[in-house]
Amino acid sequence: MKNILKIGNLEAHAGQKVHGSYQVAGTSLTMPVTLINGSGEGKVLLLTAGVHPDEYPGIAAAIQLSNELQPEDICGGIVIVPMTNYSGFLAKKGSHIPEDDKNLNRLFPGDPNGTEGDRLAWAITQDFHSVCDYNIDLHSGGADEAMKPLIFFSVMGGPEIEEISRQMALSCSVSYIVRSTETSGEYSSAVLHGLPSILLERGGNGFWSQEETNADKRDVLSVLKTLGILKKEVAPAEKPVEIANAKYYVAGDTGCWYPCFRPGDKVKKGELLGEIRDHRDQVLSSYYAEFDGVVLYETSSLSILKNRALVAFGKLD
Repeated sequence: MKNILKIGNLEAHAGQKVHGSYQVAGTSLTMPVTLINGSGEGKVLLLTAGVHPDEYPGIAAAIQLSNELQPEDICGGIVIVPMTNYSGFLAKKGSHIPEDDKNLNRLFPGDPNGTEGDRLAWAITQDFHSVCDYNIDLHSGGADEAMKPLIFFSVMGGPEIEEISRQMALSCSVSYIVRSTETSGEYSSAVLHGLPSILLERGGNGFWSQEETNADKRDVLSVLKTLGILKKEVAPAEKPVEIANAKYYVAGDTGCWYPCFRPGDKVKKGELLGEIRDHRDQVLSSYYAEFDGVVLYETSSLSILKNRALVAFGKLD
C-alpha cells in the first residue's frame, strides 16, 4: 500500500482501484491501465500484456485480473496494462506498432524523441518501471509460432535480482523455466532498472482459450503470493525444469520449413530438428540437435524467411 499509487495522471489512494487511460507523450497512443492500491503495506508489481498485440491469452488474463482483483486482496499494489500496444490490438495487423511498423519489444528502454514505438517504450520505462518493484510480462507464440508453456528469467540484473526472478518463475505451473541473457525487451529492461521480472509464455498460433487464460491467471496469482502481495492462498505448482542453456536456430534460407518435432518433444544430440526445402522439395538446409534437449518453441508455418527464428531448443542435463 502507498498513500497514493500514481501513473501519469491516474491516481489510486490506499484501498482504491482505478481504471483509466494513459496517454503517451508526443503521440496519439494510449493504453488502458488499472491501478490497485491495496489495503495493506507491501511492494508494487507491474503486470504487462499485449506488447505483441496478437498474443492473446495473456491479454485476456490481464483484463480479467484487472476486474477480479480487489484492494482488500492486496498488500502493496498492482499496476495492470492489459494492452500495452493498444493501437496494434485494435488494428489487428500482427505484432508490430501500426504507426511506425516497429516491434515494441526491441525498442526498450526507448527514446523520448523517437517514433511512436520509441516513445511508448520510453514511457513504460520512465513512468511504470520507475514506480514498481516487480514485473510480469505476459506473452505467447505469435501467429506462426507454437510453444510449450515456459518462462524466461533474466540473469543480467545481478545475483539478488536473478534469484528473486527465479523464485517468481519457479512458482508457476509451466514445464520449463529458461535462464536468459537478453537485454532487449520489456521485462529485460525492467531487470536492468532493478526490477526482478519474468516473461511468461503460453499459447500461440494466434489462438486463445479460456483454459490458457485461466492458467496465466493462476500463475500471476501464484507469483503475487510468492512476493507477499496477494493475501489469499494459491495452490502450489509442480516444480518446473530449469534450462540453463538454450540454442536458438535461425533460418539459413528462404523456403518451406519442415520441422521434425513439436514443442515439448525431447530430442537426442545429432537428430534432425527440421529442414528447409525449396518449391521443388529439394533440401536447402538442415538443422540438427547440438545436444540432448527439448523443443521449447518453433515456427509452425510452412513459409520461412532467411534469418527468421526456426526453433528454440533447451539443453537437458
